Amino acid sequence: MVATSAVTKSCYFMSNFSCYEIAKDFASPILTTIAILISVLIAFKQLSKQHENSLELKKEEIKSKTRIDLFKEINDLLEASNTQVREINSHCFGKKYSNIEMKAAIDHVEFLELMKVFSSALLTVASKVEYHEIVNLKLFRVFRYSLYSIHHDLLALQTEKDRFKVLEKLIELTNDSMMYFGDFQVCMQNMTYGETFNSTVPERVPANKKIKVITNCSENLDALQVYFEKESNWGKSCTKYESEAKEKFSS
Repeated sequence: MVATSAVTKSCYFMSNFSCYEIAKDFASPILTTIAILISVLIAFKQLSKQHENSLELKKEEIKSKTRIDLFKEINDLLEASNTQVREINSHCFGKKYSNIEMKAAIDHVEFLELMKVFSSALLTVASKVEYHEIVNLKLFRVFRYSLYSIHHDLLALQTEKDRFKVLEKLIELTNDSMMYFGDFQVCMQNMTYGETFNSTVPERVPANKKIKVITNCSENLDALQVYFEKESNWGKSCTKYESEAKEKFSS
């Protein structure tokens, strides 16, 4: 009898309440508490995700606004500089075709006046682009290098004695400038408004495939950077001066 009673009440304690009865009484509050904790955890994760998405959206909005503001600012500068370059190009082009032979010379004083305007137009844009290079490092740098390359060749004309050659070269350099200005404007438009309007402005496609075109393509920009740094007159000059400086200060 004692053994039977002990077995029957083996799970009894505290005023003869069984484990089952205790578990039954506390199961509902415990499960409710667990459910609440899980709900809180899920809600916290959702809020955290929403906050993260909100920050990301805000960051993209700021980047988009910055690109738009910068595009407007740079575009105004490009237009102003391009107008000056276009006027020089038209002047030189008209001078070239001012006679039947379609060949004319430009005197040194006139060249210096045109060079001053041309140089200012190039360097004003290059400085602005360099200041905002972080927006798109490759594109902005390559565009800036293209302008430095043109500017270098422009300054080199100061010592050129062939006045016919000077005029021809001025026409060539102003043409290159206007093309690069246009390329950069296309790239900036596509960067700024491409996603918004789900459209892109086509790049320039010259008939002569040897002519350089600036596009916002990583491979093209890498190739152009190598070209301007290693193959252009400006790049070769920079390499020469850098080598001379290293040699001078290393000894």
